[in-house]
Amino acid sequence: MSVPGPRLTTPVALWDMLGPALPRGVLGLSDPDVHLVNRQWTMFVGGFSTTFRNRLYRATLPNGAPLTLTGWRLDTGPQRRARPLVEDPHRAAWDAGGMHTPSYVPPAHGFPARIYYAGRGTRRRYGPGSNYSIGVLTQREEGTWARHPRPVLSGTAARPSVLEPRVIAAESGFRMWFLSTPHEVGPGEQPDFELWVSESADGLTWRGSRRFSTGEEGFFDNTVVPTEHGWEMFLARGTNLHGTDPFPAQGLWWMRAEQPSAHRSDWSTPQRILDTDASSTARWLAQGVCGPSVAVEGSLRLAFLAGTYRSRPWLLELVSRLLSHRRPAVPAPYYLASGGARLNPSTAN
Repeated sequence: MSVPGPRLTTPVALWDMLGPALPRGVLGLSDPDVHLVNRQWTMFVGGFSTTFRNRLYRATLPNGAPLTLTGWRLDTGPQRRARPLVEDPHRAAWDAGGMHTPSYVPPAHGFPARIYYAGRGTRRRYGPGSNYSIGVLTQREEGTWARHPRPVLSGTAARPSVLEPRVIAAESGFRMWFLSTPHEVGPGEQPDFELWVSESADGLTWRGSRRFSTGEEGFFDNTVVPTEHGWEMFLARGTNLHGTDPFPAQGLWWMRAEQPSAHRSDWSTPQRILDTDASSTARWLAQGVCGPSVAVEGSLRLAFLAGTYRSRPWLLELVSRLLSHRRPAVPAPYYLASGGARLNPSTAN
């Protein structure tokens, strides 16, 4: 008999490209990754800056404050503009196209804290010709971050792009789940998404990469969380960025295992715990969610994620907002929001 998965309360948006004003210096924020760092709740998040660069940022709750969905403040610099974790890569760098999808790993096995991320090496963001690899930032003793000069994991000839890393300390080393795909899906395309898993002794050299979930399942990214009774994994199929119809079912899935195993057979059958295709779904995540992160404090469990708006032409978006006396929408091929929801035990537990 399978164990029923948790229930999500109604998700709420935190940062929204079509909502109230975002922090100065950013046009959108996505893929929140939440951890308790030095007794302060900390969120690492990808962002699209007002200079049209994809960067990594940090947000925090007040020092010592309890875990909540709201109240997060982005680190800022001069003129209270959002301050990225590191400077932009050089134009000739492998990740010059941008950095996103952070995955924080605390100090482990004698190594300092790290943030893994997806780096884009091409001008194209999606579709054929776009290409992604996985890089890493290492935390210095004084707390700042240093970018590793080369990717730590790249794709293959058949599947050139790897992105969406999720890294944990495991056994005597590190384990990474990541997306393997020919390229990020473009308008009118059907996704070709496989989750793979890899191992590393030092967090920099990764070996033995192998498939974890198939293209038929279509999972785009995941997170893994320890519990009192083992481990849980939350998975998403990405989002329907371009409003393609038909498109695979969207939402959030859950499965469990005794250990954070790299072997799929050790995990239970995925259960869909969030159906974003339902007609009642709020528009900010109606075309799917991605980048799940789960934070736990006592009995409280919060799921953070990124959502994609139900699409409509930009001109219609502009007119609608002007008529309702809201600021004009930035011209964009799609609109994202970051948000979260409380995870409650299933009533069947």
